[in-house]
This record gives sequence, C-alpha cells and structure tokens, in this order.
Amino acid sequence: MNIKPLTSISFVLILLSSMLHHSCSAGRHAQPGERNSIKLTDDAQAKQAEDVSIQWFKTEASDKTNGVALVIHGLNLRPDKMKSIIALLTNSGIDVLNLSLRGHGRNYSHEGKIAESKARIESFKTVSYELWIDETRRAYQHARKWSDEKNVSLFFIGFSLGGLIGADLLASYPDVRFDKMVLLAPAFKLHGINYIVKLLSPFPRLVVPSFSSAFYRMNNGTPMAAYNTLFETLRHFYKHMGPKLNIPTIIFIDKQDELVSYQGLKRMVEKEKLRQWKFHLVQKEKTGVKVKMKHIIIDEQSVGKNIWNEIRITIIKHLLPQGIFTK
Repeated sequence: MNIKPLTSISFVLILLSSMLHHSCSAGRHAQPGERNSIKLTDDAQAKQAEDVSIQWFKTEASDKTNGVALVIHGLNLRPDKMKSIIALLTNSGIDVLNLSLRGHGRNYSHEGKIAESKARIESFKTVSYELWIDETRRAYQHARKWSDEKNVSLFFIGFSLGGLIGADLLASYPDVRFDKMVLLAPAFKLHGINYIVKLLSPFPRLVVPSFSSAFYRMNNGTPMAAYNTLFETLRHFYKHMGPKLNIPTIIFIDKQDELVSYQGLKRMVEKEKLRQWKFHLVQKEKTGVKVKMKHIIIDEQSVGKNIWNEIRITIIKHLLPQGIFTK
C-alpha cells in the first residue's frame, strides 16, 4: 500500500490547523508610539453588548479622529491577538472596530450550562459563508456609519482569512467601499497542497486538531465547516474580482509563507490590473519570535522587534501619509 498520499493528507491537516487558525495585522511621517495599551470606552462597551461579534476601540484623542478601521482576524485566531495592530491604529488617531467571526472570541451560542470552550467549538461547527459574510457586512455598516459621522476615511485591515473576507465583501457589494486596505498574508492564493484537506469536506462537524501554539489559537481544533467556508469564500471572491478592488492597498507577505503563495498573489494582482496594490516583503528575525511559522506576521512576538517596527511604520505611512497623531 502506498502510504505517501495518506502522509501528505496528515501533513496538510496538521499544517492547516496550525496555520489557518492563526490566519483564515507631523510634517514628516512621525513614527507610531510604542504603547500597546487599548482603551475600551463606555460607548464601545455599549456597542459590544448589542452584538458579541464586534468590539470598538476608540482613540484617546476624542477631539481628533484620523480615520476608522475595520479589523478582522484569521481562522481560529484569537481576535484579541490583533491587539498590537489595534493599538497601533488607536495610538495614531484611528478608531477601530474589531470583528470576531462566529466561533471566535465571545461570538458563540451561550445557551445551556456547557463549558465555554465546548460551546464555542459547537458554534464553530455550524459556520457557513452566508453567516460569516453577513457578520462582516454588519460590522462594515457599523464602521461606515461611524466614519460618515466623523467625516473621515474608512480603512480595512485583515489577516489571512480576515483579509479574504473583507476583500470579498468589497468586491461583491456595490455599496461597500474602503478608502485603503492593509492585508497581512491574505488567503487569496493557497499553495496547492493545502487543497488536499477538501477530501474531508463531506464531514463539516469533524474537528481537525491543532498542534500549534496556544498563544494564538482560539480553539484546540478547526472544524471542517470552517475550512469549507474558507474554500467557498475563495470561490465567491474569484467570481467577483474586478476593478472595484483597485484601491490603495499594501500586502505584507513572507515569500516562504507555508499557506499563502506569494507568487500566486503576484500573478493575481498583475492579471486583475490592481495597480494600486503594493507588496511589502516580510522576513522574520531569527531570534526573539514566539512562533517560527512564516504565515504569522501580526505582532512583535511573531516577527521580532525590528521587523514589527518596520511593519508598524509602513502601515501608518500607507494609511496616513499626511502625518499622524501621536501622544
């Protein structure tokens, strides 16, 4: 019996579960402040009570708002692990709405008296494209309303799966618009081997165990329902790609990303004539990183202090080229 295909499947299942759960963040350009604190305002708490999928983080400079940003995490990533990006934005005068997709954070069914972790994974087993895109659209509407009230730009920041869902929303809905986007290892083009996991697509409630760092993951495993939703989102995105996506966008990516194909992304950008999309290549430091996986590039722990500082400065220069608010 040839065990190579089975070995490949096992490898991909482990690889996907350990990556996608992380996946699918004046005058001159002032450097972003070093603070990583995030202040949750009373207004944010009120909004969060209305919808467990969203959480507002407001800049401390209530008299000066430089923009509003919708931020979306990766698959099976703890939404609060986007905190470094959120702090960067709020410290720069940008109000942030952080979206937790169903099965992440506090976004799960709280019925009954079962343990939180079990309740969350049960909700994770029921996700679908329709559910996640509806949550994303509702979050967008909240962010759009706030940016219109403040008369400031609306930005989108997404990591891995989050980047894919946000871009799909922009491409699919005529009334959705962002002024600029920041995409960190967006799951637009996966390496071919990752599609082997689709062999298990008939079993949506099957949970693929995760052996990656508990520092980032939300659940101990990822249900096939979530992987199925990822692939459906990809199909929907490919169907609706077009000129509407051609807004100022920066893509952070490691050429050796285990999940997302850098070359595939480049070909997609060229084919779709997305001339306002620019790449910023990331190469992790050899020391001082908490995870070695190339796909995870959302904070100092994942890329190293110097590289993270480079990413932070690049993000703010992209979003606020006129100069930023710092305190």
